[in-house]
Amino acid sequence: MMLKLKIFFAVLSLVTTTVVIAEEQDYIEQGEKGIEAFKEGRLIEAMGLLQQSADKGYAPAQASLAFILDSSEEDKAAFELYKKSALQQYPPGQYGLSTMYMKGEGVSANQVIAGRWMKLSARQGHVPAMRAIALAYEYGTLGIDKDLSMASEWFHECHDKGDMSCSRRLSRAYGTGDLGFAVNMEKAKELYELINTPTEEKK
Repeated sequence: MMLKLKIFFAVLSLVTTTVVIAEEQDYIEQGEKGIEAFKEGRLIEAMGLLQQSADKGYAPAQASLAFILDSSEEDKAAFELYKKSALQQYPPGQYGLSTMYMKGEGVSANQVIAGRWMKLSARQGHVPAMRAIALAYEYGTLGIDKDLSMASEWFHECHDKGDMSCSRRLSRAYGTGDLGFAVNMEKAKELYELINTPTEEKK
């Protein structure tokens, strides 16, 4: 009898685990389909899928839905979704939350908190956040002290990720001596040519 009970509970545990895994895969799949639908311009379909996935806690869906709501001036709802995504260490969610604090949308503006979230996103390699942090160090914004050495470091990091805005800034800096650089026209020209090379030729 005891053996039968043990087998019963083992089977029950296996079934429950399988159901949980299936549900997890389901809401992740919903989120990914929602993101794809949004990219393809199917907004109503996207929002339905993203909402279902976001409700289950999928960070990419939360951040994507927050972006849509933010663009529609639904600031409070966007802020809450960005926050949920950011607290899961999702870089685009952290970036989005930072921008809400920067603009004071859905929350009171707070440049220091915005800077903290932006740094967290940048440190995980999110390119828009890396660019924002580079600019923050260049101009002394987001509660960050001006530091041209750190600005240079972040512009180079961002450039290495393929961001053309950061490449342009470095090209100008090497050409004019901005950011504390020694003028280096050869380096400036190299970056300028990289920026202006057609995408097909870079491959």
